[in-house]
Amino acid sequence: MDKMENRELMKGVTVRMVKNVLMTIIAIALLIFIYKFMKYKRKISEYKRNREINEKMKMSREKKLQELEKEMIANKEKMKERVKKGEDEKKDKQSDASKQRPGSTDNSTFNHFRDYSNYYRPSIRNRYKNASS
Repeated sequence: MDKMENRELMKGVTVRMVKNVLMTIIAIALLIFIYKFMKYKRKISEYKRNREINEKMKMSREKKLQELEKEMIANKEKMKERVKKGEDEKKDKQSDASKQRPGSTDNSTFNHFRDYSNYYRPSIRNRYKNASS
């Protein structure tokens, strides 16, 4: 009879043991499932947040580009006005320069920026003659 009781006790212990093992496996699987679900939710929320940030940045970039385009257009207009003013001033200067003042001499052939040093240099023959004497 002791053997029968021991067997029944062993069956009870093994059933409890199997039940506990199954419960721990189910609990671990449930924890893993919850962890994966939370990780998935976090990725979704992060993706949404990044998408919103990208949209805001794109809008701000577009605004900046529009402002830069406006500035470029304004600068082009200013440059055109400056060029026109410069051309007008050049025309005025040319017309003033073409008119001779009374009592002035015409020095139009002399240029201050031209190199005239070769014209005033003595020839090689003259240099040798001067060196030998």
